[in-house]
Amino acid sequence: MKKIIATILMLLISGGVFAATIEGGVKYNTNTAREYVFSDIPQFKLDANIPYFFKRGTNIEKMVYSYDNFNNIIGITVQYKNELDKAYIYDKDKNLIYIDLYDKNTNLYPHRGYRYNMQGKLILTSLSVNKDEHFRFDYQGNLIAHSINNVIYDENGNQIGTAK
Repeated sequence: MKKIIATILMLLISGGVFAATIEGGVKYNTNTAREYVFSDIPQFKLDANIPYFFKRGTNIEKMVYSYDNFNNIIGITVQYKNELDKAYIYDKDKNLIYIDLYDKNTNLYPHRGYRYNMQGKLILTSLSVNKDEHFRFDYQGNLIAHSINNVIYDENGNQIGTAK
């Protein structure tokens, strides 16, 4: 009995020496990201419940303003509390111009995004691998940008810019 207790104590004490760190997650390159994004594109339909004009209210989960180089507001992206799988993009006059549909809540990773214009045409797709890595493709599957930690790369891995 003493040997068993001694063996268990030895294993517990030395357990840190033999412990391994397990890292999860899926790694994507441009081709696998493109394949994943275009594997299941959701259908988009306009309906009467869509908020066509932006108005501040208590139902807003997240709101991000976009600015031009002269610090003028050029757009507002809004996510409503009851729709964490959608985002609405309004122009400077607060008129709806795009709707983003996501395959899941945007707080979960990875998630895919699909931007539609008000005519229902797909214009942009995306894959957010995690909060620091994103792929953006046009509607035909051409890479627009791959950003990692706010550094933006082209299809050949060349740095083409930074994000603020």
